[in-house]
Amino acid sequence: MSDQHGILNGKLWGDFCDELKTLGPLLSQPGTPDDLQNRALGYRYLTGLLRAGLEMTVDYANPQFPCFFSLADDSKKMLNDNPDSFYQNCVVDGRFNYRISGTMGDTRFNIGTKGSATDTSKMVSTGQINMEDIDCKSDGSFEIIASIEEQPGNWLPMQPGTRSLIVRQTFADRKNEKPADMRIECLNPEAINNTLNPQTLAPALEAALGFIRSTVDLNVNWMGRYSAHINELPEDDQALCQAAGGDPNIHYYQSYWSLAPDEALVVLLEDIPPCDTWNMQLSNFWMQSLDYRFFDVCVNKHGAHYRKDGSVEIVVAHHNPGPKYPNWLNTCGHDQGGMLARYIGSINPPNRLPTKVIKFSELN
Repeated sequence: MSDQHGILNGKLWGDFCDELKTLGPLLSQPGTPDDLQNRALGYRYLTGLLRAGLEMTVDYANPQFPCFFSLADDSKKMLNDNPDSFYQNCVVDGRFNYRISGTMGDTRFNIGTKGSATDTSKMVSTGQINMEDIDCKSDGSFEIIASIEEQPGNWLPMQPGTRSLIVRQTFADRKNEKPADMRIECLNPEAINNTLNPQTLAPALEAALGFIRSTVDLNVNWMGRYSAHINELPEDDQALCQAAGGDPNIHYYQSYWSLAPDEALVVLLEDIPPCDTWNMQLSNFWMQSLDYRFFDVCVNKHGAHYRKDGSVEIVVAHHNPGPKYPNWLNTCGHDQGGMLARYIGSINPPNRLPTKVIKFSELN
């Protein structure tokens, strides 16, 4: 797709569509489920990744005229996106300086700079600022400067290789809390406008396809690793999580769940460590969070029901086990998928969360 004349004769678009077609077999590579539902979910997954990839590489791609957008939201999902989080992404470049202006809301948040915009296996951290470290005015407004050189006041570090920025806002009660409002601007742009340069379209479309491929490959690779401990919740490789854009404040427990129609998975959180918050969620095989808009697929520190000893019993099941088990996570008709637990801002988190598979009838 490097021929500029391809824009005029249509070859550029044809080549893009042909290459997009070659991504379909990623869904049937070894280790992926071959039933009708999970294959259909896979194709829907590709459509969401395509939308996300095009937003990142075409619509919001100019680091000199930056805007926040969401790679993952309630319809575009990937890599065990957190139902308790509002994600905002931005394409930036370490050559430039940026000002983030905002007003505090009800959420906790942090902002991190990353070393890649399009490769989900190389989004290593190049700087971070947490909400509690931000000086605000009396009305809750704030400004942050993102740059390579240290700045007075609220400073978000960047490096020459910084290519993206991620805001993670975490809800305690998503339905009733208001997120912080943020805007971003480049302080030293070299370009005079944001008009599409035809010469950049071909590489932008190629980058979108590369984003899809790297994300699906990472997804399948991770679920392959997690298949070694199905229905268990050991701590994940934290370095790998960070390299894929993970939050340095989070201790991750990721795994693979799989339940027969008459089975349930019980997860017990004992001796919960001091932390800002915690949660546990369910996803499908393609590591997309289940539909938290309508179903209880996630439980967190603030909404959980605790036992008298301070522990929390979570039940994953295909059917509601009743009022004796208020921390029920609904599988929403899925028979398998990814699951993830997080301790955020924790002190001495455990290396494993106890789990057991039982017959659903044993819950009654």
